[in-house]
Amino acid sequence: MSDEFYPENLMPMASQLEIRYHRFSELREQVLLDYGYNTARAYWSDLDSICIWALERDKDPLDLTEREIRQYVALLRRRKYSENTIRRRKTALRKLYLRRPDRDYPRQALQNLARNSHDS
Repeated sequence: MSDEFYPENLMPMASQLEIRYHRFSELREQVLLDYGYNTARAYWSDLDSICIWALERDKDPLDLTEREIRQYVALLRRRKYSENTIRRRKTALRKLYLRRPDRDYPRQALQNLARNSHDS
């Protein structure tokens, strides 16, 4: 195996992913400071899962639309995740979005994220 790497300046996508993930992880850490170990560990995993899902689809995890969140929730349901897990993941994402100082999320979007119904 070679120790050579493709020059990063020729990979603009890699630097964009790094920036998006770095912003996400900083905000996630701010959210987790408010919770005990077990809750923080669960929220960390939930938010990491959402972030990976978003990045795999070339979406910014800090700027998901309601439709994209519904798509993520539908995937969890197809994979037979429990409603408690789905609700916790949506709650973790809502808490993350509430921490964003640079974005004012519409009240309705945050309320929809908090809903328990099967149509979200």
